[in-house]
Amino acid sequence: MKRHACCVVVVAIFLTLASLVFSQNSSDSPPEGYQTARVLSVRQLKQTSGFPMGRYPTVARFTLDVAFRIAGQSYCTDYETPVLDEVQELNAANGRDVKVEVRGKKITIILPSGRRIRTEMAKETQC
Repeated sequence: MKRHACCVVVVAIFLTLASLVFSQNSSDSPPEGYQTARVLSVRQLKQTSGFPMGRYPTVARFTLDVAFRIAGQSYCTDYETPVLDEVQELNAANGRDVKVEVRGKKITIILPSGRRIRTEMAKETQC
C-alpha cells in the first residue's frame, strides 16, 4: 500500500513539473501550426565570396533579417540564401500578410507567390 501511494505522489509531482515547464515554454514561442503573420521589416545584407579579379566569378550571398508579428507577438528570424528571387519576394512581402507554419523553433514562411522559406527563430536580442 505504501508503495502504491509513493508512486502516485511521484507521478503527481512529475505531471506538475511538466505542466510548469510547458507553460513557460509556450509563452516564449508562437502557437504551432499554420497562422497568418504580418511582415514588419526585412533587412538585407549582401556578402560576396571569391576574388573579384580572379578566374572564377564571385558569388553573392544574402542574409535577410525578417521581423514579423503573429497573434500580437513580434518574432524574428535570419535567413541566408544565394537566390535573388527569394530576396526580391521577401522584400516585396514587407508590410504584407503571409502564411507561416510554426513547429517549435522552426518556421516556414509561405510567401504570396507560394514559395516556402524554411528557417529558425532568432534570439530575441537580434530583433
